[in-house]
This record gives sequence, C-alpha cells and structure tokens, in this order.
Amino acid sequence: MKKVFHTLCLLLTAIGCLAQNQSLNSILKQAKKENKLIFVDCYFTGCIPCAQMDENVFPNALIKAEMDKNFLMLKVDIFKDKLGDTLKVQHILNGFPTFLVLNGDGKLISSSSGYKDPGNLIALFTDARQKAEQHKFLSGFSTSYNEAKYPAFYVEFCKTRKGVTGETIAAYTDTLKNFKAENALLPYLVTRSADEKAIETIFADYNGFAALYGEEVLQPVVDYGLSQKLVKALKTNSDQEAFDDFLASQKKNFSDKTWKICLQTLGSRYYLGMKKDTIGFLKFSIKNPVLYQYHFNALYSTLAAKKGFNPEVTRLFCEWANTIVTENSGLEYMKTAAAVHRLAKDEAGYRKFVKMATAYTARYQMKPETAAASSSK
Repeated sequence: MKKVFHTLCLLLTAIGCLAQNQSLNSILKQAKKENKLIFVDCYFTGCIPCAQMDENVFPNALIKAEMDKNFLMLKVDIFKDKLGDTLKVQHILNGFPTFLVLNGDGKLISSSSGYKDPGNLIALFTDARQKAEQHKFLSGFSTSYNEAKYPAFYVEFCKTRKGVTGETIAAYTDTLKNFKAENALLPYLVTRSADEKAIETIFADYNGFAALYGEEVLQPVVDYGLSQKLVKALKTNSDQEAFDDFLASQKKNFSDKTWKICLQTLGSRYYLGMKKDTIGFLKFSIKNPVLYQYHFNALYSTLAAKKGFNPEVTRLFCEWANTIVTENSGLEYMKTAAAVHRLAKDEAGYRKFVKMATAYTARYQMKPETAAASSSK
C-alpha cells in the first residue's frame, strides 16, 4: 500500500495531473485554450486494476510524454468525488477503470473500460486524437449535465444499481418516441439489456447507433439481444444445423468486423453455455478468429482451474492463440499464448510468444517488474 501511495504521489508530480477538486468546467476551458483533449480516469478506491494503472501504466515514460503533449488528465473517484455522481449519469460507467476522452466542448470522443497496458493505452490515445481531428464524437451523450434530461429511474439506477427490472425497461421503450434522441439509449446501455422492441430497433440500424454511443459501449446490449434471440430460436431444437441457421439469419444486421465480435459471444453462449462443448467452441473460434474482451484469457483461467486441459483441448487452444494473438494484441494475451504453448510442450510456440512479449515490453518501455506483475501464468 505504501508503494502504491508513493507511486501515486510521483505520478501526480511527474505528469502534472489536475487536482481532483478542480471543476470540469475549468478543465474544459483549459483544454480549449491549450488545444488538448481531456483524459478522465474514472476509478474507485479498492479497485485492483485501477491501482495497477496508477502503479504500472501512468508512470510509463511514453504515456507521460503523450499525456503532456496532447491531454489534460482528470482522476475521479467515482464513489467519493462529487463529480462521480455526474459522470455515472452522464456517461456509461459499467466497468472500472473507465476512461473517457472529451474535447474542450465537453463532447465525448471515446469511452473504454478495463485495465490497459501502455501499448493498449497508446492505441486508445491515438484513436481518440484521430477521431478528434476528424471532428468525430459520440453525440448520443449530452455535453453538459442536467439531471432533468434523464428518466428518474435511470438516474436512480446509475447511483444505486437498483430499481430496474425487465418491466421497467419495456415500459420505458413504450414511451420512447425517438430512439436516436440524445440520451435515449442510456437506460439500455447502463443495464446492458433491452426489451424485444428496442433490440429489433437497434439491430435494424446498428451502425447508426454505434456512431452515437460507440461500439464498445453498445456491444454488451447487442450481445444481450443476440443471446436472448438465440435461446428463443433454439428452444425446441438446439442442434448444429439450427445454430447455423440462426447465425445466417442475424448476420445481415452487422458489418463483417462487428459480426466477428458477435460470433465470439454467440459461440461462447452456444458451445460453452448450452452444449458444454469446449472443443466445439475452440474449433468455432479458430474458424472465426477475433480477439474480443476477455474470452481468450477467461477460458484459459477457467480450464486451468478446473484441470480441463486434455491433449485435444490444449492443441486447439494453441491453434486459437496462433490465429488471434499478434504483436499488437497486448501483453496479457501474449503471456497466455506462451503459457498454453508451454503446457502443450510446444517449445517453438512458447519461445515465439515469449519473444513477442519481450519485444512488446521493450517497444513500450515497460519495466521488467511491470511485465512480470501482469497476470503471470
């Protein structure tokens, strides 16, 4: 704990973080004056990945240089700072840490959650700057806070995570006249759910809604909707042909890039959830390769804990790793890929991913102890 506190103090001094009690309005004015973006780190005391960001990532030399040049940083303890209540309602904070990037007008450029190693964070910075230069922002979110703009049940849920049921969501949908109005989708996004009418509306114009709210924030609602439709479609017949027919019926709603992400969720729900078929899931994932969320690392951890790595599962997991883990994937994925190849006694594969991880660590000037601390397998 002392080490984390010391690191935080050094961080605040080194990169000139803005004081937590500084108002958002004053930061917006400063951002416009200095032609910078605002990077908001939404965290809470006791959050392990939040502390890891403070200790392992924000002090990184490349991160500090990028911050100093292009960003103003604001750290907000969501459960202690007054601004936290505002951000919980104005933006979708479904995981911690959540990183918001705003421009000087208060427009949301990007929203992303979860631990980011220095390479991941540099990629986030680059993407945000490019979008800002192209004047792209997520117009589904209000640029200023006025609690009257939001449904009362939504505000209460954001602050307490209580009070919303399926009936509440369906009743809200019945009152909604324009699904593309500012803030209209927020109740679905924060609960990561939707009723059938809302799901069909979103699916009918996925690209339009993704432009308003961002793909990362919208995807959990899409995953929920697809899962609900899958269970309904396969209620009386869940064989492979029925699953394939369901996939064919839904593919038309999404671009190829988005559909690959959807397939990862649907494959997990069908093979791992409904069929309890790990080998089937791995074969499906090899056929439809994409690195999305935590499916790869989460399945590795689950199989390791349950001693589920038989020779066939291990072989297929290695093949899956080879199709999705690249030199830009991030350190966690590289280490998992190396670990499963070591488990398979594939020395060449193991060395390949260790070398990849070593190069990644050097490229982003990560300290050896930082790399070792990141989910060592």
